[in-house]
Amino acid sequence: MSNVTTFNHLPNELIICIFSYLDATETFQAFFDCNHRCRKLVKHYVNYDRHALDKDIERFSTLHSWYKHLGFVDSGTIFYMAPLKGEQERYNFSPCVSDRHGIHWHFWREKTMPLVDKRIEQISQKYPIKLNPFFHPNGGGWNQLYSSQGRDFLRQHYPSQFEVLATTIFQESYSHFYEALEFYTDDVARQMKAISESERKRLRKTIHGAAQRIWKEIQALDDSKSTWRKDESSYEQKFIALLSFTKYVWDCEITFFFFMTH
Repeated sequence: MSNVTTFNHLPNELIICIFSYLDATETFQAFFDCNHRCRKLVKHYVNYDRHALDKDIERFSTLHSWYKHLGFVDSGTIFYMAPLKGEQERYNFSPCVSDRHGIHWHFWREKTMPLVDKRIEQISQKYPIKLNPFFHPNGGGWNQLYSSQGRDFLRQHYPSQFEVLATTIFQESYSHFYEALEFYTDDVARQMKAISESERKRLRKTIHGAAQRIWKEIQALDDSKSTWRKDESSYEQKFIALLSFTKYVWDCEITFFFFMTH
């Protein structure tokens, strides 16, 4: 009788190698609830997809009209984020969700989030992010920069550009961008473009940093019994959060046959 090696007999190195052929969502679905050993390997070796996070940032930046109401007071409006299963809904009556199974980052303005596992909420609250009108892909918010808070924001984050703009479109006598169109030169346009592009990069970097810290703390949780879900009393759809994929997807006794090489 030939020897048969089952999945549980595989060394850690080979299981980790299998992980490399799967994306994060597939790895969690296939291995996280398999057994305690696989759970530890998944938690230690699987990271979220940074490119997927960039897509979530892009999606969130255009989800609602809330971005029109962001300002520069205290450098921006506070948001909180956490990884869940499925894309963030656009509206309750029109979700516009194309992926309900992948791991995606969700954003909230409220400090209290619709998560059953309050430990995840507490982790998220430790790493708030501040967003301002430049977060929108179209780089809006220039009129809001004419407020005292907007000028302070530019002076703090972009002092060299502010020196140029303060003598042109941001003279004290102007309260609106369109009042200063006569000073809109090529040099002013370059300064404005540099600010818009740099600010969007800065905001994305801030989000990526918060995501990394949140993910690391989530990995450290003892979640053998956790149910990372959105609060179903508030949401009709059952979006299962990151590490609570229910039931076994793979039978732990699936047999792996190895081809012997000489």
